[in-house]
Amino acid sequence: MKAIYSDLRSDAAVNAAQRRVDSVMSSPVRSIQASTLLGEALTVMARAGLRHLAVVDVGGQFLGVLSDRTIAAAWAIDPSCLSWTHAGMVVDTGHATVRPGANVLTAARAMRSAETDAVAVVDDSGAVVGIVTGSDMIAALAR
Repeated sequence: MKAIYSDLRSDAAVNAAQRRVDSVMSSPVRSIQASTLLGEALTVMARAGLRHLAVVDVGGQFLGVLSDRTIAAAWAIDPSCLSWTHAGMVVDTGHATVRPGANVLTAARAMRSAETDAVAVVDDSGAVVGIVTGSDMIAALAR
């Protein structure tokens, strides 16, 4: 049986891995305050067609990435949590980040290390300027 991916050249994969994350990241980033209720965060995600939101403090500093999976896990434990749990209570503050000039391979390694499907792209001031997801990386490889 002929391999389905026989046309994928290894140099194309290497080139995609070396692309800068700021060329594949989702931007601008939709962010919410840490005080936002999970139900509100889920509404923002649904309306915008997103699976990840940046969570920031009152000063706008990045705290972490909130995923739809995190919201689903909180809901599975307590279905009423959407009306009383704030994003800051469940967001992973140790979430992986990369700089805009990092390459896709670095972002992939950060995702693997953090056991997540998205990393935040933060500038030198600590502001989140993008989010790179596994889907973004697959799209870069498929180009």
